[in-house]
Amino acid sequence: MVQTTFENSVYNITLNRPEKHNAFDAAMIEAVTNAVQSAPPDARVVFFNGNGKSFCAGADINYMRAQALFSEERNRDDAKKLSQMFEVIYELQVPTVVYAHGNIFGGGLGIVAACDIALASEDARFCFSEVKLGIIPAVISPFVLRKTGVAFARRYFQSAEIFNAQTAQKAGLASECVAQSESLKKIKDVLTHIVDASRDAQRSVKKLLHAFENFEPMSRDQLIFELVKLRSSSDAQERMQKFLAKHSKV
Repeated sequence: MVQTTFENSVYNITLNRPEKHNAFDAAMIEAVTNAVQSAPPDARVVFFNGNGKSFCAGADINYMRAQALFSEERNRDDAKKLSQMFEVIYELQVPTVVYAHGNIFGGGLGIVAACDIALASEDARFCFSEVKLGIIPAVISPFVLRKTGVAFARRYFQSAEIFNAQTAQKAGLASECVAQSESLKKIKDVLTHIVDASRDAQRSVKKLLHAFENFEPMSRDQLIFELVKLRSSSDAQERMQKFLAKHSKV
């Protein structure tokens, strides 16, 4: 259901139910959660993608049929596990990147929203399809709203319209639209830039962003503390010396 590889400091998590468009069921949710929690400590970036025609088409039909028969208690437990999957992605200390292609519906949008950087194939199709099924995009909404704001969600949460990659980019869900023929190069470029940057600085950036997104923005003194701590680190000193040496020759 999920394949993982670790190479050149990049930890790849690949959804692998192509015959089901990588749709979620209980086993898939558990597999993704375990894969994220098993990220190597020396990974510099976690990259999500999907095998087959779609990154993730939401919930598996048979899984939805089973949920309809669950007790309230079991439905609550099921929803907690789904929410935990998105939370462990969001809480990762290293940068997270996702390549979204094909159909990205329902819960698939939760992974896109929980990741730091989302590259979308220019022919990708997105949909918050929940209201057509009489439910709401509840557990993915905190991650989506952090990126899009409320105005976008007012329409697409309620209409369940399919929207394209360009709309996803304008809303902030996708960082960039990529032609399919250029996707491998763009993914490699983004991952290379992340790996080349400072691990400590990236962790501090994520700390800063998470504080702001969760309505607990750092104070001026906290921001200054983070900057000074990094400026005086051996990593920053070494990087600065290399930068100055390179540009002194220009």
